[in-house]
Amino acid sequence: MQTPKKYLTDTSTHQALSLQDLTEQSAPDHAIRLLLNEILLGLAEKGWPQANIQTGPRIVTAEENYGLLGYDPKEITLGSEHTRWVDEHSLLRTQTTSQIPAALQRAAEVRQSGEMILLAAPGITFRRDSRDRWHCAEPHQMDIWVLGDPELSTHDHLLSLVDDILNSAVPDKSWFYSNSTHHYTEGDIEVNVLNDRTQVEVLECGRIATSLLQRLNIDPLQHGGLALGMGLDRLTMLRKGIPDIRLLRDQNLRVQAQMHHLEPWSAVSRLPSITRYISLAVTPGLSEEVLTERMLQAAGDCADWIEELQVKGRWEFSEVPQQAIERLGLLRGQENVLLRVVLRDSSRSITTAEANALYANIQSALHEGAPGAGYRMDSTKV
Repeated sequence: MQTPKKYLTDTSTHQALSLQDLTEQSAPDHAIRLLLNEILLGLAEKGWPQANIQTGPRIVTAEENYGLLGYDPKEITLGSEHTRWVDEHSLLRTQTTSQIPAALQRAAEVRQSGEMILLAAPGITFRRDSRDRWHCAEPHQMDIWVLGDPELSTHDHLLSLVDDILNSAVPDKSWFYSNSTHHYTEGDIEVNVLNDRTQVEVLECGRIATSLLQRLNIDPLQHGGLALGMGLDRLTMLRKGIPDIRLLRDQNLRVQAQMHHLEPWSAVSRLPSITRYISLAVTPGLSEEVLTERMLQAAGDCADWIEELQVKGRWEFSEVPQQAIERLGLLRGQENVLLRVVLRDSSRSITTAEANALYANIQSALHEGAPGAGYRMDSTKV
């Protein structure tokens, strides 16, 4: 079932438009931009075409972000579960791929037989996402699409493109792939990098789908190619050894000093974390992404303290003991959800009073049961 759309407030939209895009040129450049420049330079040195850089607005139409790329309008992605809608027809782009359809059409108009054109679309994107060391709600991505003759659309060429990108981005890391499915590609694969025995997804790719070319009025008998989208935040973290995605924007001076080069990360003292379990009465089926967004809104200026949120359990009304129902204020038709919320600030220790106040705000904002009810479980230090 598609989730009904919920629209951003003017304040939330302004905040999203004001957030710095770390792929853009600055003084000095951020490590994310330095890495994407290395990737594009490396591709050129390997014989791929010089990149045609594509930029575009942060607010795009649903047709640009979804429709032209082949998404079914009924898919959950189009609801508010993952998408930040600005109005009925516009949204904060969820993927830099939204810049590609128009660029592909322009490229097809000028491309000569035997020629390849490489399109690179870097930028910030906006999601409703989970919260942990690898995830954030404003990730940076880069799409790489290569348009050429139909003969370019092969699995071997695709693997060659992936290998050349990862050899530039994370030359000391092993990678492997598995089959995947996507809307606008064929022969899709998901690529993971091995990092300290942990698999980290860094990109998805495939051959440009015939259906996409036809939808864009591009003749698949004359054109074909490769499509790839990568996570620049994760690749930068892997390249430098950065342990937490929040550090990419952290304002601590010792952290910031390391965000303007690609040298290995030098550990900044990790201050103690505070972990609490919050038990809530909520509408059934709220995703971890929706709960995370509500939690971050409730945290306000302290949102950067939140290192991780995990849903540890869900119980229907009928599964909850009567005593717990009364303490929670759980109403019929609701469910009990247990959240694990970890706080940590990289610059200073969070006091117990500050943590208590923040957890109280989160509990109050997310609680949907009987007014005045609800409780938090005991705190623990980790």
